[in-house]
Amino acid sequence: MPVVDLSSERAAARSSEENIEDCLSGVSGTCPAFSVVIPAHNEENVLARCLDTLLVGAGAGDIEIVVAANGCTDRTVEIARSYGDRVIVVEVDEASKHAALNAGDAAASIFPRVYLDADVTVSSAAIRSVMEAMDLTGALVGAPRAVIDLGEATAIVRSFYRVWCDMPWFTDNLVGSGIYVLSAAGHARLGAFPAITNDDQYVHDLFEVEERVTSNAFEFLVRPPRTVAGLIKRRTRTLLGQRELESRFGTLPGRARRISLTELLRDRHVRIRDLAVYLFVTKMAALAADRKAKRGDRSWERDDTSRSAPPTMGGEKEIG
Repeated sequence: MPVVDLSSERAAARSSEENIEDCLSGVSGTCPAFSVVIPAHNEENVLARCLDTLLVGAGAGDIEIVVAANGCTDRTVEIARSYGDRVIVVEVDEASKHAALNAGDAAASIFPRVYLDADVTVSSAAIRSVMEAMDLTGALVGAPRAVIDLGEATAIVRSFYRVWCDMPWFTDNLVGSGIYVLSAAGHARLGAFPAITNDDQYVHDLFEVEERVTSNAFEFLVRPPRTVAGLIKRRTRTLLGQRELESRFGTLPGRARRISLTELLRDRHVRIRDLAVYLFVTKMAALAADRKAKRGDRSWERDDTSRSAPPTMGGEKEIG
């Protein structure tokens, strides 16, 4: 079982609760507008970039940020603590994303609540635009519009993502890919994060298309693998996560619909060369997933090429 530093977690939670009680009673002038939970495992290369972008334009007390460092052996905790009282730091001994998400949840106290990967850069303004879209539509979960940053990627990786961006997972109110925002009602449906590989897809699939919303006011960058090897690693993890979800939960209500090759080619105008690359990468990942399953290998397939690539668009941009 994951071992959590309960003393620091409880202290952080008590501090957050006291701050919220103070602001609601008028003792403190500013109530945080939302909470952000950032699970972080050995993210010293990207965490400061993530936090700095999040804090741009945010005043003191505007955001409640929780960094849930899990199994870190680098400077992740040191970097998070360097932000002082702007960031609550929770430490989980085991490298476990779901344990980090639950520990971060326990320390957070505000809704809407944002779940943000440390390698994603998004500002508070972008998150507020998602909150506004959720209020307007009644959606339970939302995210900014995702844009794939292919500036440093190889030609094969670019071909793959040209097809991926035409798949229903991406086009039908995408939430996930490193960020999602849950309302209190959405969080109540989720409950605790289960011990699964792919939390992004689990949250996406819990909610039907009409219950999800994408804010088009801002874009945020998804940094894909830059190499074919890195891409196959990531797709292997995704496929294993999909199989795990199917095995444990069956078909969830918001699962992306299947799309035929005919629809991709005729209606979405996907190029045959790109489709061939997409099918090849998917096949290689499926074979790798089969080998891992046969070995009983549950290790995390992490691609680090996307974490070393500098942003080519400044991380995010406002539309209009």
